[in-house]
Amino acid sequence: MQNNRERILIASPVRQTAAVLHEFLDSLQMLERETVRTNYLFVDDNEEEASSQMLRDFVLRHDGTSEVIHARDLFDDEGAVDQGIYAKDEGGHYWKTEQIWRVARLKNNMLQYALAHGYDAVFLIDSDLVLHPRTLEQLASSGNEIISNIFWTRWQPEAKEMPQVWLQDEYALYRRGGPAFPGAASEDEGAQSSAFLNQLRIPGCYEVGGLGACTLIRRSVLEAGVNFDRIPNVSFWGEDRHFCIRAQAHGFKLFVDTHMPAYHIYRLSELPGVAAYNRRARRGEETITITLCMIVKNEENSLARCLDSVNGIADEIVIVDTGSTDRTRQIAARYTDCIYDFEWVDDFAAARNFAFDQASCEYILWLDADDVFEVQDRAKLIALKRNLDPAVDSVTMDYNLSFTAEGSVAYSLRRNRLVRRDRQFRWIGAVHEYLAVAGHLLHSDIAVTHKKDKEYTDRNLRIYRKREQAGEEFSPRDLYYFGNELKDHGQYEDAIIYYGKFLDTGLGWIEDQIAACQKIADCEAASSRSEQEARALFRSFLYDLPRAEVCCRLGGYFADREDYRKAVFWYEQAVQATRPADPMVVLNEAAWTWMPHLQLCVCYDRMGNRAKAKEHNDIALTYHPTHPSMLYNDQYFKDLQKENVLENA
Repeated sequence: MQNNRERILIASPVRQTAAVLHEFLDSLQMLERETVRTNYLFVDDNEEEASSQMLRDFVLRHDGTSEVIHARDLFDDEGAVDQGIYAKDEGGHYWKTEQIWRVARLKNNMLQYALAHGYDAVFLIDSDLVLHPRTLEQLASSGNEIISNIFWTRWQPEAKEMPQVWLQDEYALYRRGGPAFPGAASEDEGAQSSAFLNQLRIPGCYEVGGLGACTLIRRSVLEAGVNFDRIPNVSFWGEDRHFCIRAQAHGFKLFVDTHMPAYHIYRLSELPGVAAYNRRARRGEETITITLCMIVKNEENSLARCLDSVNGIADEIVIVDTGSTDRTRQIAARYTDCIYDFEWVDDFAAARNFAFDQASCEYILWLDADDVFEVQDRAKLIALKRNLDPAVDSVTMDYNLSFTAEGSVAYSLRRNRLVRRDRQFRWIGAVHEYLAVAGHLLHSDIAVTHKKDKEYTDRNLRIYRKREQAGEEFSPRDLYYFGNELKDHGQYEDAIIYYGKFLDTGLGWIEDQIAACQKIADCEAASSRSEQEARALFRSFLYDLPRAEVCCRLGGYFADREDYRKAVFWYEQAVQATRPADPMVVLNEAAWTWMPHLQLCVCYDRMGNRAKAKEHNDIALTYHPTHPSMLYNDQYFKDLQKENVLENA
């Protein structure tokens, strides 16, 4: 029974980047082989040593069933040995004519190898394809002598996906001259093309006029001498066209199977799509699954709005109620049966971890009741569900906390918002808790919008004071956030003490250390101690390069004292400041864009340098064209110019 299985050589000429080659080889290993026996043959034509090493490693893992031949060993003439530079980028692939016929020779050698070693068929495949596990057995079961597996490609980034098969000539998707393509409404070329493309989207096996790149070729074809050599009196571009013409001239029909389309990594930006393809192909899942976890208390005014915004996102909703006395539970029950009680113990991390423990889906999403996904962000997250690489451990999202009068985001930070459940990430911290994550992070362009509908309370401050009175030892992070609560409630002296304790530990996130210095400055300013305010700002330079926010504040410090020369120096430092590379860092965009230019305009005007003042106001306007102060300044400079013209008339 074992010997009755068809013996197939899987063959590929390889000149590929390591990242793409990894996915290609992985998909080959996943092929099912209950009805076929397979060996591998690779022709190493790589420019990257990492790719060559990957092929050698593959051979070692498949000892006795695979072989790598170096391309240079297949050429007798020295000129053909030179592989040249094969150019490709996000726009496409750029073949030179000599490279096409070089590949044709490599493929011909593979056909000859299969014939000489007695294979029943050769499966010739390009190394930028990812296959469905059933692909090879599906092609073999068709019984056709030449059959390709369908795949689709956007030949230009914004173009429509097109197949690697066609009906006539170089790449005609309709038939000229003879009868129209079956199923076409008329002989119109456009109608025929649409009918052909629509048919290819339906699982089946169809006769075509041309094919390539993922093709099973049986021994009868090899014995007939069909190959990829150039036909001298045919000018068609591409070795596959010449193979197909020669095959049809020998009487062999060409077919395409569309049951299990392959995935084409035509450009590096398409690599992330492999994970989604594999999820569907190998596991039969169209998307990842998501459990939404929430802790709530008395959220009857906002909960429905939040849960409506996750429609189409959450496959499971877990609501943990910490003691509601309003209609929160009744509202939650309209959306889920997974409602749990949790006795409040002044510990947010404990409540969130309990909620996470109830989840059963692949990923966990967390929100507060006064958070929502706006329409555009909901659409982005639904798309992410289809395309997310399952190797991603956490997806970070913007958290938009406040907005300008025009509706622009005024203050935002990033949070680890969607995490893999099997990584068992835990929340840490009774107050101002955080989710401790590690591994592969994806920084998305999705945002959660905060719509606060409750008055701020002293709940967090009371929890910290209670822990303080109990003599509890605070972590550096707790020291920092205790300082924040004290500052927010106007207890500036105590806030300075706790910020100082935090900084004295020498621990904690650098961004928190810099922020602590700025917040000490806030407290000193509120207490009318301007010199201490400046010292606190200068202290931030101990922790990292100067931040634009701090430089702007120092510029303001000196401008308030009419020391414009020093003010200009610090505003210029803000303009030249280096942005932190970490996307998790919270920045005041105004300080990094328009604000220092607006202040430089004021300072230079006070110093009598109107030209420099106007220059900086013009720059500021490019960032914020509707800012009233900048518009006022713009009119001010225009009026001055008119006055100068009149005076000189």
